Amino acid sequence: MKHTDSLGKTILVVDDDPATIKIMTAILGKGGYRVFSARDGSECIEMTKDVKPDLVILDIDMPKMNGIEACTILKNDPNTKDIPIIFLTGLPGDDTLKVAFDCGGTDYVRKPINRVELLSRIKSVLTNQRLNKIRLEKEKLIGILEMAGAVCHELNQPLQSISIIFEIIMEDLSTNTGIHKYVDEIKQEIDRMGIMMKKLMHITKYETREYIRGQKIIDIDKASSAFIYDGHIPERRSGDERRGGRDRRRIPRTSA
Repeated sequence: MKHTDSLGKTILVVDDDPATIKIMTAILGKGGYRVFSARDGSECIEMTKDVKPDLVILDIDMPKMNGIEACTILKNDPNTKDIPIIFLTGLPGDDTLKVAFDCGGTDYVRKPINRVELLSRIKSVLTNQRLNKIRLEKEKLIGILEMAGAVCHELNQPLQSISIIFEIIMEDLSTNTGIHKYVDEIKQEIDRMGIMMKKLMHITKYETREYIRGQKIIDIDKASSAFIYDGHIPERRSGDERRGGRDRRRIPRTSA
């Protein structure tokens, strides 16, 4: 029976026994999971990097590189450290399980495979992973909102002062002077800063984008609920203002 929680989830099964892989592939396939397989620890590491599965089911006792060694390598790699690992073992002794959990294992399943136990543990691990992700994103969002609020508060007054002074200068500046076009470019950049502050004030979710050297930064356009059309960003208005009409603050279009 397929569950909605399993749809689209990818699982990598790692075991040197072809029969075990065949049984688990059949069980997981019927459960709605996409299944990949590997025969040893080295192959597991390579496939995890290529496939980026949602979960790895890893046999402990394998030739070449055992499951403990493979798990240790995966957990020390920033690109794979957050992928949960369920160990597969025929000898779930206390010492073995301690080593398995100490190296980063999330749970374990006993051999011979029991379908109910296997699917239940998988569902539990994936559910916890999803809830932890939601919790971490909420914590990150709170930090972003605090930072955005502080930035807007500190920049708002200076930006308003610059805008007022700029308008005074523009009134006394002849359009025939050669410097006028450069002053106009300054005005466009001031407007861009105003739009950026509006976006920061409307951040509602945690979204990032690639920056340089593998670093990520906040994607303000995706994270913000503010939208711009015809040079406008809607103001946050009181109930009376909303009932009174579509009063919006005009922000001139700017060049990219």
